[in-house]
Amino acid sequence: MSIIDDAIARLQALALASTYIKGAPTYPPEDAGVLPMAVAYISGGNANEINATDLKFIMNVTVDIHINNAILKEAYTRVNAIIPDYIKRLGGDPTLNGTVSTIVFPIDFVVGPDEWGSISTTMIRFIVPIKFNLLSPTVTP
Repeated sequence: MSIIDDAIARLQALALASTYIKGAPTYPPEDAGVLPMAVAYISGGNANEINATDLKFIMNVTVDIHINNAILKEAYTRVNAIIPDYIKRLGGDPTLNGTVSTIVFPIDFVVGPDEWGSISTTMIRFIVPIKFNLLSPTVTP
């Protein structure tokens, strides 16, 4: 696994540790499967040279939590419970179990209607910036 896979796996494990989340697959699935479900994936980032031998790499990982919205009141009751629960878990593990240098706070999130596969959901989208310090450049001859 790569450093990206390790970080995403830890973000998924933190989501799955919540009593509110029932599924957190390693890679985004084709269908919704079991809901509420967390799906994490790299969504952007940047790399900067610190000096001639070291790089700093900041990656944004999007963690989408999909909730069945068949009963809207129930969906938003879960939204209101999941947001502080997940934020607290991220704050309690800022190095993602040693897989990253640190989470770069603040963490942005949005809530709204969405769809996974053909299932209508209410989605919480967390944008989690994570930092990897001191990656060594690879010199290619």
